[in-house]
Amino acid sequence: MKKKGAGIVVLAVAVLFAMSFTCAAEEKVFNLKYQQMRLASEPGMAYYTEMFEKTLPAMTNGRLKVKMFWAGDLVKSADSLDAVKSGVVDIIGMPSIYFKGVVPEASIEYGLPFGIRTPGEMYNFMYGKKLPNAFGGWRAIDLLRKIYAKQGVHYLTAGADCWPASLMFNSPINKLSDLKGKKVRASGLMITWVERMGGQGVYIPGEEAYSALQTKTINGVTWGSAMGMYSMKFHEVAKNFLYPPLMPVNHLTVLVNKKTWDSLPPDLQVALEQAMIKAGMDMTYHQNWTGEQWGLNKMAQKGVKMNVLKGAELAKAEEVAYAIWDEEAKKSPDAAELVKMTKSYMKEMGYMK
Repeated sequence: MKKKGAGIVVLAVAVLFAMSFTCAAEEKVFNLKYQQMRLASEPGMAYYTEMFEKTLPAMTNGRLKVKMFWAGDLVKSADSLDAVKSGVVDIIGMPSIYFKGVVPEASIEYGLPFGIRTPGEMYNFMYGKKLPNAFGGWRAIDLLRKIYAKQGVHYLTAGADCWPASLMFNSPINKLSDLKGKKVRASGLMITWVERMGGQGVYIPGEEAYSALQTKTINGVTWGSAMGMYSMKFHEVAKNFLYPPLMPVNHLTVLVNKKTWDSLPPDLQVALEQAMIKAGMDMTYHQNWTGEQWGLNKMAQKGVKMNVLKGAELAKAEEVAYAIWDEEAKKSPDAAELVKMTKSYMKEMGYMK
């Protein structure tokens, strides 16, 4: 009987010992570093701050904590892909245009001129299922994950944090020929389009753009769209806003170090993805989308005029853009597939013939 009692005690201790290890494993806390492309001063970043300082720790019972760093805090934006691959940073949120020298598909991913029109459509293009008797099923996120897996990183989210990109000028643009000879601060395929119109794409730091417009060193500028350009006070020195947006939707690419991603339990992987999507969509629909109309209204009150491309002028602008798409498609088989998917979506929505 004594032996039996001793055996029960030993078994109980062993069970408690095993349970303590299980609990310890279940309660492991993951502390991750996330570098954003933005600055803390942008109003919409309040949604990211709240998500990572309060909501995500509450969702995960304190097991997943993400400390956010701002543009340039840990690494230069241009070095961000290498940083997340090597583990210097666990997560980066950057426009994929920074990766175009390494990832052939990056310019397409970032957003095509006169491409997908709204954040809701971009989100559907990335994640939407094929619904019975309806549209959907492109799931571009799957192709992008395959593309970035070649770089040794996990592609977490896309199409949630979005913004339009427009152009402002210090002289009227009533027709496409008015772009000839204009020097325009832009990036990526926006530069390509401007140059096809006879303009000159130039890059200068954002902090120098106001004075460059004021002195007519440049004639046009992009800084996101209406709200962003209003915040930069470009309306004081550029009174012409070109519409519709040249890049209807650009979006943030969020990448995770592969080792970090694989170390997270499945429930924390889901929590991280959903947290990033929620913060991005809150940012989008407040600052970057309803904020678009707010910014246009504010600038109109300051004397900014809308220069609208329509009819034959708009058709020509789109024709030039679509030729750029076809050139980008030749960069790789995956680039060709991404452009093909985009065209399919645009045709389904009635934007292309």
